[in-house]
Amino acid sequence: MKRITPTLEEFEALRASTPPGPIVVVNLLKFKPDGGREEYMRYVQGALNLLPQEGRIVYSGKAGPDIIDGIDWDYVALTEYPSIDAFAAVMTDPKYLRESAPIRSSALEKTLCMISYPSALEDGF
Repeated sequence: MKRITPTLEEFEALRASTPPGPIVVVNLLKFKPDGGREEYMRYVQGALNLLPQEGRIVYSGKAGPDIIDGIDWDYVALTEYPSIDAFAAVMTDPKYLRESAPIRSSALEKTLCMISYPSALEDGF
């Protein structure tokens, strides 16, 4: 089974490679059958208590299938953080790892989690 939660080493590598400034975390979620959606909502309630004051959910809603690969995702959530450090602080918080991460893992069949940040104009887009 594929891991659902990044390791501390993966977070440290992410912190080192992400430029300073705000980020948006893109999550595509596929719930486990028979209660995964409900379990994930339980996760959200606990995880929201750890969201930094400056962090916010930008968008969340039903996801359709990937129009190219056909992967049928259930849900999409975009969460904005003031920095990669703020995101990493939540995701590596001992309370999160002890209480919230196990619920998230038990709710999800698979997930895609990606960091997005503004690009400079010289990047060409």
